[in-house]
Amino acid sequence: MGKVIAITNYKGGVGKTTSTINLAYFLANEHKKKVLLIDFDPQANLSYGFGIEDDIENNIYSVLRNDCKLEEAIIRKFNMDIISSTLDLSVADVEFSGRTMREFILKKLLAPIKDNYDIILIDCPPNLGLLTINAIVASDFCIKRTYKTCRCSKNDKTGNRM
Repeated sequence: MGKVIAITNYKGGVGKTTSTINLAYFLANEHKKKVLLIDFDPQANLSYGFGIEDDIENNIYSVLRNDCKLEEAIIRKFNMDIISSTLDLSVADVEFSGRTMREFILKKLLAPIKDNYDIILIDCPPNLGLLTINAIVASDFCIKRTYKTCRCSKNDKTGNRM
């Protein structure tokens, strides 16, 4: 049975997309796992990283809107299956806000194909909106990508912090 993992953090620039791509590539090519990558971020950096432009008709937004089937949105690259994103996905929070059970949309869409994969990785947007909630609800596990910073301060000669 396939496992779904969401890569999350409410902050941008912490390496979610880079971690998702590297983990997927490692699992698919070094461990020969069947991997599905879902770019669930309207910025679509995961898609761009694989050379997929946002003008593709069948993407995760069209799947969520029921304009196409999930299987029709899959693109095969580097021994992995990828479902791309688009800037249009940025309106999903508003568009789906009136739906009942809206936090289960992705979980329901993944249910029929979950067992076709060893791992499904979801690259989440940098916020705690409806898309991220959907990814977490659909997931068996979450990886919260963090960014370590070093905050150093110095005192000047009078003892005041600079």
